[in-house]
Amino acid sequence: MVSEPTGPRITPTSDGPYQVDGRVPVRRADATAAGETEEQVYLCRCGGSSNKPYCDGTHLTKPFAGTEVADRGTTEARRDAYPGEGIAIYDDRSICAHIGNCTDHLASVFKLGVEPWIDATAERADAIAPVVALCPSGALSYALPGSSAPVETEREPGITASKDGPYLVVGRIPVVSEDGKPYEIRARFALCRCGGSGNKPFCDGTHWHNGFRA
Repeated sequence: MVSEPTGPRITPTSDGPYQVDGRVPVRRADATAAGETEEQVYLCRCGGSSNKPYCDGTHLTKPFAGTEVADRGTTEARRDAYPGEGIAIYDDRSICAHIGNCTDHLASVFKLGVEPWIDATAERADAIAPVVALCPSGALSYALPGSSAPVETEREPGITASKDGPYLVVGRIPVVSEDGKPYEIRARFALCRCGGSGNKPFCDGTHWHNGFRA
C-alpha cells in the first residue's frame, strides 16, 4: 500500500478497491451517510460488491482488471475553449462521465449529437455558469472576464456514490496510485465504480451501457 497519508487521499489499489484515507465522508445518492466516517475505508471498484459502496472482496473471485490508464496531465493542457459574451466555457472531453446535466438543463448551449456541441453565445453568462457548475466530473468549467482561471466553488472533501453511476468526489482530494504517482488535483471529479471504464480510475460513462446497478 501507499505510505502513510498526511491528509485525505484516494488510492486505487491494484485490481482492487479504492483505499480512502483521512476521514472523508461517504454518502449515498440521497445524501445520507453511507456509514460512520472512518480514518480509512475501502470502496468497491469492481462493481460487484454486495455491500456497496464498500468493498466485500468480490474482486478476488470475480475477474476484475483495474489497470489505470487515465492521462496524468492537466485539464488545462487537454481542454477546448468556447468563448461567449462575458464567459468562456472550457471542455475536457477526456474526463467526461456523461451524466448529462449540461444537455438536460441547457440544451441551447450544450447540443447533444451536434458538432461543435457547445455554443457559448446561445445564452447569457448568468444562465450558463450555474449549469456548468453542475458538471460532477469537472469536464466542464468556465472562466469570467479578467482571468483565464476556471471558477470553482470550494467544498469540504466528500464522496457521493451516485445512483447506478460513479463516485462523485469534491474537495480537491488527491488521487495517488499505489506506486506514488499522482493525478492532477481537481475540485470535482468522477471515479469509476462499475468496473468497466476505459479511462480508469475515472468514469467514462460505461455504467450507462453495462447494466451497472447500485
